[in-house]
Amino acid sequence: MIQRWLHRYGFGIQSPWAYSLVRNVLYEPLRYYAYDELRQKYPQCSKTERKRNEQLFRIVNHFKSKDILVVGEPATATIDYIQESRPLTLLQGKEGEMSERQQESYLLYYLAPSTALSSIPTTLSDGMVLVVDDIQGTNKDAWKQLTDNAQVTAIFDMRYRGLLCCDAKRIRQTYLL
Repeated sequence: MIQRWLHRYGFGIQSPWAYSLVRNVLYEPLRYYAYDELRQKYPQCSKTERKRNEQLFRIVNHFKSKDILVVGEPATATIDYIQESRPLTLLQGKEGEMSERQQESYLLYYLAPSTALSSIPTTLSDGMVLVVDDIQGTNKDAWKQLTDNAQVTAIFDMRYRGLLCCDAKRIRQTYLL
């Protein structure tokens, strides 16, 4: 618990890239241009759900992926937060329908809670980013499988959500936030 608290806002993280990601993306306190509109559209969202959707919005916005694959069945509000961040392309995949070739073509994956293990990409490419929700609950096995993959070099464990980055130029590091 103390370890998470110390790294919560990037303190103790030595990598400038990881520090910037934690400080300016994962735990950015400032408001973005679309927050007010999305809050009005979804007033029923709890404070926790809204904060998590806003964090996902910032992650998608930061990595600027042209193709985003949403696996599982996320809430409608979550889909709208992703689409508002990157209105270019969003494909929501059905469990088990994607071939290996299709999976490799996406640079950003979002795995919703209760994602089947068969839907998880087995081959990860350089530059790929994966966002996994509910890593301590319904996606615990998926999180374990992905973090054990040698191609993953940066692991950000935020207790409720995980972020995985594949970059062959970086040394493998796990950050508990």
